[in-house]
Amino acid sequence: MNHSRVLLAVTVLVFCVMYVPQPLVSVLSARFAVDAAAVGLLVSITLVPMAIAPLTYGYFLKRLSALVVLRWALLALAASCVALALIDAYRPFLLLRGLQGLIIPAILTALMAYLSAQQDGDGLKSIMAKYVAATIIGGLMGRLISGVVSQWYDYHLTYWGLAAALVMAAALPWQRAPRRAMNAALPTRAGLLRAWRINGNLWRFLAVSCLFAVFAGFLNFLPLRLSTLDSAIGPALIGLAYVGYLGGIATSLGGRRIARRMGGVDRTMQGAMLLVSLSIVASIWLTVYGLFAMMWVFCLAMFLVHTLAVGEVNQAEPELRGVVNGLYVAHYYAGGVVGTWLPGYVYDGYGWTALMLTFAVIGGAGLYCLVRAQGR
Repeated sequence: MNHSRVLLAVTVLVFCVMYVPQPLVSVLSARFAVDAAAVGLLVSITLVPMAIAPLTYGYFLKRLSALVVLRWALLALAASCVALALIDAYRPFLLLRGLQGLIIPAILTALMAYLSAQQDGDGLKSIMAKYVAATIIGGLMGRLISGVVSQWYDYHLTYWGLAAALVMAAALPWQRAPRRAMNAALPTRAGLLRAWRINGNLWRFLAVSCLFAVFAGFLNFLPLRLSTLDSAIGPALIGLAYVGYLGGIATSLGGRRIARRMGGVDRTMQGAMLLVSLSIVASIWLTVYGLFAMMWVFCLAMFLVHTLAVGEVNQAEPELRGVVNGLYVAHYYAGGVVGTWLPGYVYDGYGWTALMLTFAVIGGAGLYCLVRAQGR
């Protein structure tokens, strides 16, 4: 068994589970009779543990092997999918999504322990680039599959299929894989403060929070906009709007080459963040097909900032990299929590234009942070 390929396939599967509800915002809003902010919580509640886990899970999982965590967490995630397939009410759905948010970081930590084991230099960069690509593919597939299945049958079937796939993943002959420690970060107060202070990292962390707040928030409310522009549009076509996500694979794998051609990492990140904000403003006037095209530009720019920012913060001393990466992930998903939930109140109260202007301001704040980080 090629363990790296299997682990990357499991990564795709886990990110499928994370983003199943996103293209179904209009469907779930009508089905549960709740507003946009409440539906946004179905995504943001899963991101909350993702923001906390990098700095806390190490204390709970440090004595367990990655193999034990991986197998049992996959089964627990499968059980949560079965439960979601059986219910049809908002509060239980929300609670189960929160439970999935607690399980997923444990799986991802175990996957990273295996993927990064005995890797360094170019080998580590290569496997991390493949991991990022797997997360992008998983996010896209989760949205596409749930949209198509909901269009032609019912979204509950998506959860039955994912549950079956997760059980099969847990049943693989993992015992043949070499045992690995979880290798989870155990940050100290001094380590956290130093990781924030060195090389302008705090400004980059704040920029990444703004970036993912805009990105996750826009993707969360995009289905509502598409449904408003064309009431006949269904979940399948809404799912196809996320195909622009594929542009992120190109920039995640070729970010360094792009930066060299554009005159440096800082300039490239600032230009890409500006493009993210301009794309958001343009979406105020775009039609359905214009939004489909805009998604390619939006995703290309977002993942270019994301990829380059990861590389920049990892310039820290080797002994701090675990803490730095933990802080990066924590800030990234914390931004996602804010962006997928609180702007829903802006949308409910003032509409699409006010929502986009809010996201543009957040993007502008992210650009300011990147300018402050330059040269530090």
